[in-house]
Amino acid sequence: MGPGILYFVVIVGLYSSWAGQSSGKKEDKAAVDRRPNFVILFADDIGYGDLGANQQSSAQSDTPFMDMLASRGTRFTDFHAGASVCTPSRAALMTGRLGKRTGVVKNFSLSSAGGLPLNETTFAETFKAAGYQTGLIGKWHLGHRGPFHPNRRGFDSYYGLIESNDIGCVDDPGYNIPPCPSCANCSSDDHHVCYNKVAVPLFGNSSIKEQPANLVTLGGSYYEHARIFIRQSVQAVAPFLLYVAFAHTHVPLQYDPKFANSSARGPFGNTLRELDYIIQGIATEIRIAGIESNTLLWFTGDNGPWEQKCEYAGDNGPFHGLWQKQKGGGGSTGKQTVWEGGHREPAFAYWPGRVPAGRVSDSLLSALDIFPTIASIAGILMPKDRSYDGMDVKEVLFGKDLHNRTLFHPTNVKARVAGAIDAVRHGAYKAVYQTGGEEQCGGLTGPIQRHDPPLVFNLQTDPQEGSPLDPHSEEYNSALTAIERSLEAFRADLARDNTTEADYSQNDKYIPCCNQQNHKCRCHEL
Repeated sequence: MGPGILYFVVIVGLYSSWAGQSSGKKEDKAAVDRRPNFVILFADDIGYGDLGANQQSSAQSDTPFMDMLASRGTRFTDFHAGASVCTPSRAALMTGRLGKRTGVVKNFSLSSAGGLPLNETTFAETFKAAGYQTGLIGKWHLGHRGPFHPNRRGFDSYYGLIESNDIGCVDDPGYNIPPCPSCANCSSDDHHVCYNKVAVPLFGNSSIKEQPANLVTLGGSYYEHARIFIRQSVQAVAPFLLYVAFAHTHVPLQYDPKFANSSARGPFGNTLRELDYIIQGIATEIRIAGIESNTLLWFTGDNGPWEQKCEYAGDNGPFHGLWQKQKGGGGSTGKQTVWEGGHREPAFAYWPGRVPAGRVSDSLLSALDIFPTIASIAGILMPKDRSYDGMDVKEVLFGKDLHNRTLFHPTNVKARVAGAIDAVRHGAYKAVYQTGGEEQCGGLTGPIQRHDPPLVFNLQTDPQEGSPLDPHSEEYNSALTAIERSLEAFRADLARDNTTEADYSQNDKYIPCCNQQNHKCRCHEL
């Protein structure tokens, strides 16, 4: 039996088991008199079109279980990341605040002295203070030194990569890892053999468990730790908040061999298949634990596809940024840009009996909304000494719609001022003040251009952002007036808010290393 066939046998078996349990009438044994549990599922570099439920084609989906969850819950078609690159997006998710407030406007590195500023409050800190068990499995990317480590930012338990899976050497390189020959033969006496970069560390709480991390087994170990966390929380009769930040689908694409040849899309699709399988396992564990009717699962991603990775990048769906492609000099309109492909993400919420089943909502939402919303559902007060860019959208989760709001999209990391608001969305309209394309497959990068007056698109009629409105039209001026009012109010609020700056200073002594005597930092299961 080939690995692809074996994968389908496994996935169909587990799917059937889950579906069979779903049809039962068993009451949740642990749901009575308990506050709700929350599971935030966060994929890396995933595109809107990578969720099969978002596709209009008849091609076979690589996310069959997530498609099923979305169909039994509510799928959101106008959901956005808080930024279009890793660290600022994750800071926005954790705090409900944009980088202009938190100071987190670009990525941290392994040698960063700082992290998410300590006067910012994470949802983990807030929920832990309210008596929740809190766990993080996966990518953190918000600082690792001392007080910036996840265990010091509200998480009772942590297991995962402190940064992206491409930061450093690995023994079994995946597809499209940066130039980094195998580290297998490296030693402190043989510096020339391997790319001179520290090995990727895998943390268990504050200890390094593997360095380099085994990316082939990483997905399976994430599921196992999620299973243990859920079971321990249920046994402790404690409500929990579990944040799972997957390495999927960021390059290097690596997965258990049983997923090889499981997708027509090749390695990227195989990675999606493993992601889908792990999420199925987590949902099944929640079902088996008898807490499904008391647990909200919320899935989305950190930013759009990294298009320069060619066939190893995700799918923007219908959001192509055609103005940039045709008139703006080309370049990628995915990750790191303010085009829709950079920040519009697949998203769905699943909570039987609470979130309406079979619903598709075009409400204008953001990952910034997750913290305020789950806090409201749990009856937990958020810190009141600051402003938030996210909002409580629990009524949207439970069946209402929300369209007439404003979202501010920070600029990409290579632009003139990192974190600047270069696009503003209000209702169906989007003003783009600065355009530019990041590096695309083949190397082309579009030039940075300022627009005064800005380009304004009607995304309801032009989701591909190909034809900006005529600046002399009544529609343009009406839309821009509303957008400028919102932007002016944002700036005024920002001026009086409790804001800070992140420390982006660098020092190699802060690089995590399990063996200070070995410049490649290599160890296993210390």
